[in-house]
Amino acid sequence: MTNRSRKGPEGDAARAADLYDVDLLYAVARMYYEEGLGQSTIAEQLRVSRPTVSRMLSHARETGMVQIKVIHPRAGGSSELAEQLRLTLGLDAVYLADGMQSSRMGPGMQPAVLRAVEDMQLSQGDALVVSSGMAVYGVAHMELPPLDGVALAPAVGGVAEPEAWHQTNEIVRTMALRTGSTYVPIFAGAIPSPLMYEAVQADEAFSEVRKVWKRAKGSIMGIGSPTTGRTSLASAIPQDSLAASIGDVCLHFYDRSGAELGFPGSERTVRIPREDLASIPFSTAIAVGEEKVWSILTASSMGMFRRLVTDEATARLMLAARAEAG
Repeated sequence: MTNRSRKGPEGDAARAADLYDVDLLYAVARMYYEEGLGQSTIAEQLRVSRPTVSRMLSHARETGMVQIKVIHPRAGGSSELAEQLRLTLGLDAVYLADGMQSSRMGPGMQPAVLRAVEDMQLSQGDALVVSSGMAVYGVAHMELPPLDGVALAPAVGGVAEPEAWHQTNEIVRTMALRTGSTYVPIFAGAIPSPLMYEAVQADEAFSEVRKVWKRAKGSIMGIGSPTTGRTSLASAIPQDSLAASIGDVCLHFYDRSGAELGFPGSERTVRIPREDLASIPFSTAIAVGEEKVWSILTASSMGMFRRLVTDEATARLMLAARAEAG
């Protein structure tokens, strides 16, 4: 190892430009990462301060000279875990993200989401239904594959919702802009007034949405957690009337047994019909988290989706819950 000494009581000032010398950076990086020398030892050998060595190591990482990978210890078992969950739930496919992921769909979820979207093989003339919620909002802001010529439509109404993840038109608009697809909006809230509901049924734009629902090849849907204690819900939904709800898919609320629940205004709820959901070949649910284990399991048993994107932690919790329930 080359020892490039520095003279003087404070070598840093005179050698500032040398901190970016490729050979010196490489030498420091090797001493630290490959030879296991501490920063203080390296600083002593080079006759510079320890903070200088720290800055050099940071620069080596930033320039790509040093590349650090974090590998989940069980990453190799993802395919086996996915297949076990797929068979247990009777699904067409399961896509797993490593470890435990955020419900807001951070970068760790993107590879699994991309695989799910790519497997839909959407092309010119196809249609994709998109629901609301934090998960789908996060997906809309991911780097998705191009969807040129694909028509998007919201699965539920959501005009004037205070929270961005329940503003369905904005979600599909964002996704359309990022993928090159087109979209048809729904000009109605989740539960419009009786008069507005009748007007929506006669609206030509809503007629186009219903056509997309019926011919959709794929869907991207979140799964809501149990309504009791839930902190985010479409503002029009009467939360107090859904104490028995274990979850929802596209504002279809259900209890632990899989029975769909009615609530005040449910007959006026703007949402894709369950029969249309059931006919979508690549209906894909996206959900993670311990609080959603039975929300996902029950929705699966009801045939709400055919494909699932989740993380390894949630997958293991679901398998354990199903095994315990018998």
